Amino acid sequence: MANPYDFIIASDDQHEKVFIEIYYEGKFVAQISQEHGLDNLEIEFPGIDLVESLIARNVPLNTFLSLATEAAEKLIQ
Repeated sequence: MANPYDFIIASDDQHEKVFIEIYYEGKFVAQISQEHGLDNLEIEFPGIDLVESLIARNVPLNTFLSLATEAAEKLIQ
């Protein structure tokens, strides 16, 4: 069975630095940004303007904590 999660490290015109997006079961969960430095990572959750079918609004807490920790580690490497 394939991993139920994925990470995408990206950049765009709205961010000076790269950020990482977290996906669970193919749906967007959150993104972690290093805009304020590697010692001040911030997590941003999807807003109401995104298509609901593409968003995971409910993720088991232990899974979410593991995903956020792993994403942050990938971002600061």
